[in-house]
Amino acid sequence: MNHSSFDSALRDVLASIRATSGADLAVRSEHARRCLATAVAKAASAPRQALEHVAAADEHLEYGELTDARTRLIAARSHLRGLRLVAARA
Repeated sequence: MNHSSFDSALRDVLASIRATSGADLAVRSEHARRCLATAVAKAASAPRQALEHVAAADEHLEYGELTDARTRLIAARSHLRGLRLVAARA
């Protein structure tokens, strides 16, 4: 999975755990955790910092802490942003 695909997966998870989403909290959290596990498994070349934030987000999701998980996922995406800019210039 390239960085763009990893970023897209993180963006999809962020959308799925919005506070205004209608599904049950436990269902949303578990779905998000499965999506993150799949994305991380395919993103071996992702920056270490991004993966650390994703791991922390997964832990927050385990306890239903959606706001904290969203914060960590946004931080993870910020570590990919610089890579996207460099790739676009190349």
